[in-house]
Amino acid sequence: MIRKIALLAVAALLLQPSSALTAQEGRATPLRQSDLTRANVTVSPLTLREASRNDRWLGLGVRDIRWAPDGSAVYFRWNAAPSTDDIEEGDPWFRTNPSGSRAGEVSAEEAALIPSTDIRWNATGSMAVWVSGGVLHLFDGTDSRAVVALEQPIREPRFTVDGSVIDFQAGQTLFRYQASDGTMAVLSHRVTRTSPSSTDAATWLTEQQQELFDHVRSQQSIRDRVSAASRAANVSAPQAIPVPDGVQIDQVQLSPDGVWVTFRARTPDLDRPTTAYVNYVDESGYAGVGTARPKVGEPRDIVRLGVVAVDPTVPVDSIQVRWIDVAEAGDQTTIPGRPVWNLEGTRAVSQFIGEDHEDLWIVELDLDAATAKVLTHDRDEAWIGGPPIQANYLQPGLFEWLPGDRFVFASERSGWSHLYRLDSDGTVSPLTEGDWEVRGAQLTRDRRSWLLQTSREHPSEDHLYTMPAAGGNLQRLTEAPGRHEGVWSPDGHRLAVVSSTSVELPDLYLQEARPDAEPRQVTSSGTDAYYEHPLVEPEMVTFEHPDGGPLWAALFRPAEPNAERSAIMHIHGGGYRQFAHRGYSVYGYATHLGFINYMLQQGYTVLDFDYRGSAGFGRDYRTDISESMGIKDTDGAVAGAQWLAANAGVDPDRIGIYGVSYGGFLTLTSLFRYPGVFSAGVARAAVTDWAHYSDGWTSRILGVPHENPEAYRRSSPIYYAEGLEDALLITHGLVDDNVHFQDAARLMQRLIELEKDFEVMVYPVEPHTIQTEASRYDLFRREVAFFDEHLRGIRR
Repeated sequence: MIRKIALLAVAALLLQPSSALTAQEGRATPLRQSDLTRANVTVSPLTLREASRNDRWLGLGVRDIRWAPDGSAVYFRWNAAPSTDDIEEGDPWFRTNPSGSRAGEVSAEEAALIPSTDIRWNATGSMAVWVSGGVLHLFDGTDSRAVVALEQPIREPRFTVDGSVIDFQAGQTLFRYQASDGTMAVLSHRVTRTSPSSTDAATWLTEQQQELFDHVRSQQSIRDRVSAASRAANVSAPQAIPVPDGVQIDQVQLSPDGVWVTFRARTPDLDRPTTAYVNYVDESGYAGVGTARPKVGEPRDIVRLGVVAVDPTVPVDSIQVRWIDVAEAGDQTTIPGRPVWNLEGTRAVSQFIGEDHEDLWIVELDLDAATAKVLTHDRDEAWIGGPPIQANYLQPGLFEWLPGDRFVFASERSGWSHLYRLDSDGTVSPLTEGDWEVRGAQLTRDRRSWLLQTSREHPSEDHLYTMPAAGGNLQRLTEAPGRHEGVWSPDGHRLAVVSSTSVELPDLYLQEARPDAEPRQVTSSGTDAYYEHPLVEPEMVTFEHPDGGPLWAALFRPAEPNAERSAIMHIHGGGYRQFAHRGYSVYGYATHLGFINYMLQQGYTVLDFDYRGSAGFGRDYRTDISESMGIKDTDGAVAGAQWLAANAGVDPDRIGIYGVSYGGFLTLTSLFRYPGVFSAGVARAAVTDWAHYSDGWTSRILGVPHENPEAYRRSSPIYYAEGLEDALLITHGLVDDNVHFQDAARLMQRLIELEKDFEVMVYPVEPHTIQTEASRYDLFRREVAFFDEHLRGIRR
């Protein structure tokens, strides 16, 4: 097996390109997608068909920012001439020199060597490793190259403490690669530990043979001695990890001292039912049946952290697997994260999350005793979550070791997402604090400085700051309004920054990592259509919830309100997302801004509403829907309608509401619970009964139906359907594998039995969000006609 691995590794090396582009090649920046400017363009009205086109009609922003390991270039995905026929995977890679003065498209050979986002450095910063396309790549301080390709994709590479050895997984096997000479070894592998299948009678007969006959005992003794001698002669053999049949292992690690192997074992529940959806326009001509995730409350996989002593001389049947649990969790099931070793390789810490999503323990592991000592504990009576640096969906949050045997972690314990340092004496100190969020955090390679993405200036803005790794003064690096996301250069001296506003696509800028630095623009995104049909910039507004707390929204005002003074409210999907933000829309043009800007041309006022439960406004705003979705968030939507009537010149009897997914759900609860507030609503791909949605998403907020049925009755629109009095259009894709069409079908049957009037449009080939322009045009055409009829009295 090792010889096969070595041959594959050599084959991968021989496939390397002979040259790459130099940093001086390319054109002067900024690269543009259009020769038009605001000054030389003739503006024309947006047609409904144009509003229905996909995002690339308007332009394609920058994504996937990566620095070359030696800092000689910044790579990014972009397209100088985007077309609506493009596929995302076909977008070319570009590179720019470190100053950002010149940029150009790279060859396919060079693109194959671009690092992934999870590039890992050794302690001295002299080498880096990453996985791209399932192949292990190495930067040795001079060159980047592919070094190992196996039959199974490689994952989770990391340097050992000495900095020249790389451990990685492929399948359920742990490998070691020596960067110095390219040799390989297998460190551990999974084996199946089978339970005796003999009957009681057969077991008794076997034992009787051993008791009665010297010959039987002698033969067994010989076999045992031969096996022991074979193991003793091969002390470098891989360490076996014995687990029962069907159990899968991942996150396998060898401890720095080589004494222990740790791993996670996942035991799936084989009796868990799946759900199905039907594709009536399958290419075969037959109706195809697809399967998707289980419903909330179904049995879950069991995930545990295991440890095995390294000793290849021990027979597989005698290997002891010990399991590490958190005693403070009591009877609650926990989900462990991988052990993370300190820089010296002497301490291992792991994050354990309670299966009910309410507890997070950071623990120090004692592998000798197979125990966990709690270092710090977060509990949220609603659920643990928040911005990306926080633990969420039973996955661990940000965690970084610093020099001096101390570490930094993220927490919402103050009510806002911030960073905390835990020192070797157990003291916990906040590194950031205030009524604002740390939304992103990256350490420099030398672990001396943080790059923070925060809402310190305003909830609708994301700006970049630097801060010493152990805490200290924050220095602001970005000034222009909007959303800014940054990536450190390898030496920590420069930044690649992607910036956008609500009317400007994400573009790449390069700058020094200091407050007074002047950013250099590398790209200017936007096709001719972007200039010919300028987007309307919203105003960020706040108003009061009925309980006295704040609400946030983005207000789009039409240039000329229509005679009816009508308005519509958009309710975003996804739950924990933010749309009252000065960055480019997370939904993009085709599914969001196109429709809004067309409706503005028709004189509608549009309020893009961030209901309670949305991102961007702290823990209390996020968790206000705990055990009661569709209550406080819906009350807030009603307050939004009232605010429009009082402050935006809108007729209170001519307000509509619409949204997709969670937005469709909130459209239904608004119509059902508050008849007369909204004269019309369009519910796209709406959740109608939370008991039918996914377990991971829903159980965090409502628990599970058989344990908390009242929360599901309180939160599900289907229980309020008798309240429908206003115009309702239900739309849903038949091949929706997220919110299944069953949700729409069950609500329709309920409304039929209640003798309610409503309209329905089904899209046979569409998943959760509309993907084809034909369906999107049909949807927009129907929505415009629907709102015009019920809000303006215009029949088409």
